Amino acid sequence: MPDAYNLSGLILRPANFDWIAMTDPAANAETLLQLLCRLIDETISTPEDLLRTLDAIEFALLVTTPRGEECPVIFANQAAAELTGYSVEELLDRDPRFLQTDDGNQGSLTTLRAAVARGIDCRVVVRNYRKDGSLFWNEITLIPIRATDGSLKYFVQLLKDVSNYEKVETEKQTVENTLRSILSSSADAIITIDQRGIIQDANAATEDIFGYSLQELLGQNVSILMPSPDREQHDSYLRRYLETGEARVIGIGREVTARHKTGRTFPAEIAIGQVPGKKLFTGIVRNLTERKQNEEALRREHQLNENIIATSRGVILILSPDGTIVQYNSFLEELSGWPLEETRGEEWADIFLPEADREPFRRRFYAAINGQTVQSFSPVLLTRSGERRLVEWEAVPMTSRTGQIVALLCTGQDTTERQRLEREVLEIAAEEQRRIGQDLHDVVGQELTGMAMLAETLTLALRKDENRHIRIAEKISRGVSEALTKIRLLSRGLNPVDIDTQGLMAALGATARRIREFHGIDCEFQCPETVPIPDNIVANQLYRIVEEATTNAIKHSAASRIIIRLEQSDDAIELAVIDNGVGIQNPRDGGLGLRIMNYRANRIGGILTVESAPEQGTSVTCRIASGNL
Repeated sequence: MPDAYNLSGLILRPANFDWIAMTDPAANAETLLQLLCRLIDETISTPEDLLRTLDAIEFALLVTTPRGEECPVIFANQAAAELTGYSVEELLDRDPRFLQTDDGNQGSLTTLRAAVARGIDCRVVVRNYRKDGSLFWNEITLIPIRATDGSLKYFVQLLKDVSNYEKVETEKQTVENTLRSILSSSADAIITIDQRGIIQDANAATEDIFGYSLQELLGQNVSILMPSPDREQHDSYLRRYLETGEARVIGIGREVTARHKTGRTFPAEIAIGQVPGKKLFTGIVRNLTERKQNEEALRREHQLNENIIATSRGVILILSPDGTIVQYNSFLEELSGWPLEETRGEEWADIFLPEADREPFRRRFYAAINGQTVQSFSPVLLTRSGERRLVEWEAVPMTSRTGQIVALLCTGQDTTERQRLEREVLEIAAEEQRRIGQDLHDVVGQELTGMAMLAETLTLALRKDENRHIRIAEKISRGVSEALTKIRLLSRGLNPVDIDTQGLMAALGATARRIREFHGIDCEFQCPETVPIPDNIVANQLYRIVEEATTNAIKHSAASRIIIRLEQSDDAIELAVIDNGVGIQNPRDGGLGLRIMNYRANRIGGILTVESAPEQGTSVTCRIASGNL
């Protein structure tokens, strides 16, 4: 066996093993074999077997002996040769530092040299170079071996290729830098304590939240950040957890009261976790002061809104995108007789609207839920007892943060009594107009008719006598006739629709003829079947709507054709004025005429719809449910 393999006189002290004195391998081989068998988990019977085993083990191994500043290799196994690329013979009698070539400026080498000089064990990672010049990262575990007198005899070096070390270290550094950046930029306090509750580390946000500097916190018990009684009881909480594993905050998180350096307290949310494998705990503390203030402001606003809704004498209704009831206020409960809990989730139209108004409502509802401006919903609201109430509605879509429409907010005013009074006023005004018109026709008209006849008689008599006052008489006769014509027109204007069920049809037919005669416009009145309107107030308001619509068509639309259509179905009467003019640029922003027509429609329980587009004409439709007549 070569001298380089002579291990006589060694004292081997691997980590975690006792000192073992060796003076003669042959005499003490059994002890050495027992030790190395424990290291390599092999059964070795002779020293020769030991050396062969050391040469055959998978980890690289060098034995060096100190000679001044050098430690030449006296033993190298085959794994060391394979790791470095040098043969065993090329490794022997050379200081392992030759594996660094010219790359000797490494911090880890300073640690290794200091351990060699002091004769102590260490573990370092260095950059080494193989025989072919390729770099590999070498983890060196240095084990000193001493003689029986305690003098340093040899070093055993266990070598391990950790070529991915640089990558691992870089990734580790990147993770550490990223974590450090997160910790420093976090708005929450992040505090690490040990098992005694002593603060080991904290981020910058901790200083901002609690008012202490990092130097003031390190080494202090974390209880300084707590008010009484938690301050006095914290250590017992921690001991109980360490002894029993019972977690009340750790891994759970909860809201607590925290203490600022100034002594003031503030609400906080805390989450605590234990560092795996260590008795260290990291807590994340969030200052809830601003959130609590916002929650309180929202609570007050919510309470105010609830009070407004509860005390409002107007209808407040929220419908889902499919038209079902989500919420309505107590006023609607009182008005309709329907408690919210009995109707929530039901379709609004099926419960609160007359059957004739349900489909028109659904069309307008889906237009509104899609963001279109809707002029009006059905004004009729059915109560639980079947009473009809009149409501004026406004609707606004409710959207989520993403802009998605999630509901329709409808507000309304019960106008039943107001409209009843307005209707009475209209009836009184209409009656007065009829009386004045009738008086003009029956009294003043008759008087003027008589005077006209006398004037005509006087004119004839003067002509026979060839009286020089004949011209004056003729002038008086013409004036009386013209005054009589105007009186009749005024009487007709005050009471355009006769008081009978056929009056509206006759008046609309006359309007169509007058438009053809006076304006030269092709105007047609269409009424496929008799549509009786027994209520003269309704008939006159419908006539006024037609009058306004045809006037607009004549003056503003340059229409060459106008159709006045009156139709009746099982559930409603519909009156329409359609022209082929230039249309209205924006029907929703109509002028005074459109507003007046809409007002008239509302007064008689109707719904006015205006549809128009540039160069496509205009259609004005008033629909009245049969139940409103």
